[in-house]
Amino acid sequence: MDERQSFFEDDDDDTLLFEKLQEHVLEKYPNPERIGCIDHSTLKTWVYSPQKLDLSDPKYLHVLKCAECTRELIELRRLRNKQPEHANIEVLSHPGPAANWRWAVFASVLLCCLAVAGVIYWRTHSVATPAQVADSTPVAVTIDLSQAGTTRGTDTTTVSAVVLPRRLDTAHVILPNFSPGGNYVVSVATDRSGASERATGRAVANVQGFHTDLTVALDLRSLPPGTYFLATTHEGDPASYFYPLTVR
Repeated sequence: MDERQSFFEDDDDDTLLFEKLQEHVLEKYPNPERIGCIDHSTLKTWVYSPQKLDLSDPKYLHVLKCAECTRELIELRRLRNKQPEHANIEVLSHPGPAANWRWAVFASVLLCCLAVAGVIYWRTHSVATPAQVADSTPVAVTIDLSQAGTTRGTDTTTVSAVVLPRRLDTAHVILPNFSPGGNYVVSVATDRSGASERATGRAVANVQGFHTDLTVALDLRSLPPGTYFLATTHEGDPASYFYPLTVR
């Protein structure tokens, strides 16, 4: 007989349900350091005179997430039921209707807490998700370097500063006129040393007349706003060409 069938055959006091709940707490919520535990005298009152406690108070939900308090309640009920005057009272694993009602109150309050937490989580993520989706969506930009000079190495051209957003950019780069086609490395660096690259992409440039262009992906999401250099390096020329760049 599987668990689903056994639940259907549970008794009127939902004994199996509460046994499963008890087993779940004991297995899933160990608390050996007794953090936030209910004191022993209160647990004893819970067992011997539960009517003296307001068990709808959310503080008692701690028991549903603490194996140690649950284990202590089980032991207190075992000791109580060994006494002659309680010989006919069922133990925790077989609670009566009153006990079931108290556990139902706990479950209702717990569900309310979970619902509130779920709403807060949903509202937080419903705001954050569009921004996250937007950040991961490539932004198409065009960088026109066709009129840039041919200086390279430690010299920069007089072309106006390129401006790129701090996003995942798909850059269509129009290289300086008469640039060779072939494989290029395009990078964003903090200086012209060649060892300060912050983002790099590889692309193949195509030549059409005296125009040469390429399309490269550059991930600038982790870069702080500021000034950088855009460097292009052809596979057949170890020297890089540097262009002023602003990331914002």
